[in-house]
Amino acid sequence: MKKLTLLIAVVAFGSYLYKHTMPQAASAEQPSASSASSYSPEGVITDEIINGDTTLLELPRLAGGNSNYFVTHRASGRVNYSLEYDVTKLHSRWVAFSFDAVTAQDNVSRSDAWGWDPKIPAVYDTSDFFRRSGYSRGHLVASEDRTFSQAANEQTFYYTNMSPQLQTHNAGIWHRLEHRVQEWGRDRAFCDNLYVAKGGTIREGQIEDKRLKGKMVIPRYYWMALLMKKGKKYEGIAFLTEHRKYGKGERIDELTLSIRELEQFTGLDFFYHLPDEVEQTVETSNPHSMTARRLWWRQ
Repeated sequence: MKKLTLLIAVVAFGSYLYKHTMPQAASAEQPSASSASSYSPEGVITDEIINGDTTLLELPRLAGGNSNYFVTHRASGRVNYSLEYDVTKLHSRWVAFSFDAVTAQDNVSRSDAWGWDPKIPAVYDTSDFFRRSGYSRGHLVASEDRTFSQAANEQTFYYTNMSPQLQTHNAGIWHRLEHRVQEWGRDRAFCDNLYVAKGGTIREGQIEDKRLKGKMVIPRYYWMALLMKKGKKYEGIAFLTEHRKYGKGERIDELTLSIRELEQFTGLDFFYHLPDEVEQTVETSNPHSMTARRLWWRQ
């Protein structure tokens, strides 16, 4: 309970920082003043390397700057997942994908097709960073998230999709969260589409002091933001975990927060392609309300 109270306090402090210092924090993430000035409210980036579809609903707003690569991977004629990769930190800022009637299908097994991402220059290859490091190759897009085709699963083994995770977190609370999200995404009675953004924090103050091989950042927190669509209705929920071992009795429904609170903590702007009024409602929805608990947890 003390650790949960501390995490809530951290989120609250993050909210304070967002309200009082967000303009400075946002510009600090940009490599230069010129890259910050090229960023438009519509998400059109002139200086980030773009190799993907920037119109996808599941995407957080792109950061811009000359150190980020935006990529959309496609498999079997479908969008598989997208990511934004920071080459100064050798870690994705986020990954994003969606479950629908096709991409939610469970057709293939885990491929273990480890390899470097062909859409990111090989000079940034991190495939030899993890051995004997004490950290697991933690999937951001889980292998089990993308089993609608062999090619889709193989792409989840690109090292741009890996984060240095403690195995106790990776195989513990994180795996439990992933499994629950997969259940929601594959339940057509629950949703028509489930849009997912997730990742590990890579902002200053939210990473460990050390880096893998002195180069790759290690997140202190891992998070998920979900947008559910059923008919014309949208609902949202978010999760935040500390990068540590959680007890087996830890309830994942107690790790929830609103999408707006997660935005304030991470500095990211989720689901910004939604109409403003829909985005406002979805992002400020209280995950602890009776309505939310009935929806997400059937309570």
